[in-house]
Amino acid sequence: MRTLVRSLILLGLTVWVGGLLYFGAVVAPVAFGTVMPMLSDPAVGLHVAGTMVRASLLRLHDIGLICGVILLLLAIVEKTARLTRRSIGPQLVLLAMMLVLTAYSQFSVIPRMETLRVEAGAAMDNPTASNPAKEQFNRLHGLSTNVEGVVLLGGLALIVLYARPEPAA
Repeated sequence: MRTLVRSLILLGLTVWVGGLLYFGAVVAPVAFGTVMPMLSDPAVGLHVAGTMVRASLLRLHDIGLICGVILLLLAIVEKTARLTRRSIGPQLVLLAMMLVLTAYSQFSVIPRMETLRVEAGAAMDNPTASNPAKEQFNRLHGLSTNVEGVVLLGGLALIVLYARPEPAA
């Protein structure tokens, strides 16, 4: 039972943290570095790349929220079934932080960015255009990037916590 629960915890962490790494290292750079330039109109390319990244991030957040809830439950099961001697306090704090930040991005930051993208209209897809909605969008984009980075760091810290050996009996 201990091996099963620990394996499921590690699987959940791998899926969530791996998804974050893949998104940041592959999805966003490929969308803006490869897909965007393939289209003859830079504004269309920017719009397509942004749409692809937004849709991918929404899916990634869904995965993170599901993994986070499962990880919380597994951590509680691991402790209550006495499958571990370690404290689960730090893990619960990190998981809760990761879940709150992921939900904040999914249900607050991204919807506000989408509203601003629509408000900015054509100015959003024009790299040289200036528009208050576009400027606010860019600030939220920076916030979104920082939030994802903190979630990633939390996930990496969780991996380290779970990699530690069990305390002696």
